[in-house]
Amino acid sequence: MYINEESLLKTIKILNEHFSKENTDIIANVEFPEEIKYKSNEWLLYIFYSCLLDYGMRSKIYHNNLINTYHNFPYIFNPQYVIKNFNDDKETLFNIIKNNIHPRYPNVAVNKWLKLSVFLNQYENLLNKIKTFNSFNGLNNFINTSKSYGQKTGGLLLRLIYESNIFVLDDGIQAIPLDRHDIEISYLNGIIKNKELTAKQIAELSTAYINASNKLKINPIDVDKYLWEIGNNHCNKHNCTKCPLCDNCKTKSLLEKELI
Repeated sequence: MYINEESLLKTIKILNEHFSKENTDIIANVEFPEEIKYKSNEWLLYIFYSCLLDYGMRSKIYHNNLINTYHNFPYIFNPQYVIKNFNDDKETLFNIIKNNIHPRYPNVAVNKWLKLSVFLNQYENLLNKIKTFNSFNGLNNFINTSKSYGQKTGGLLLRLIYESNIFVLDDGIQAIPLDRHDIEISYLNGIIKNKELTAKQIAELSTAYINASNKLKINPIDVDKYLWEIGNNHCNKHNCTKCPLCDNCKTKSLLEKELI
């Protein structure tokens, strides 16, 4: 697949110049209930569930709903409780999720919640299990084994665990998760010629982002955050004129044509 490295480097530079003025800890941040201790086993379980349905659409509203759900129904974030009480009573779990988290597809959400709970219930202490990994691929394979996450949601989970520093990966981050917004951003900024990519091509583009970030001595994790912010706060909201990539993006010329 053709990847324009010059355009890729330019795009990353623009993003870094814009977002580096801000605290990167709050960019693309995922909030969690204040009563949960950060980096605890309870926190880890919570983010496994929270990333499950975070598709980037109305992400802030989603996480506010999730936190409020935790305040009222903390037990649905306990895999052992979920398996014991909701395997034969999906309707109750369905109503809690539908009426409090408000996912777009509640039936799908309930099934995913139960499936993840079965996976997590295998580990008496998830934190101790996560601490046994010392490589990106090891942790990535563990998350993929759950068969609960897509590339973007699984990538978000990977990033949150990596940033917590509850353990050190010998090989560092090896991939940036790319969703349709990231691919669209890449296309509109001249990095790729076609936005209809195969899984293999998406992996190639992800590797290219990693290599370009390292070449510029910019943390790939930060680039992942930048792309998340652009997709969530600009592409999703059609907020093109205030986007830091506006002058570099084909959308600007398309908008100008519409005004002529």
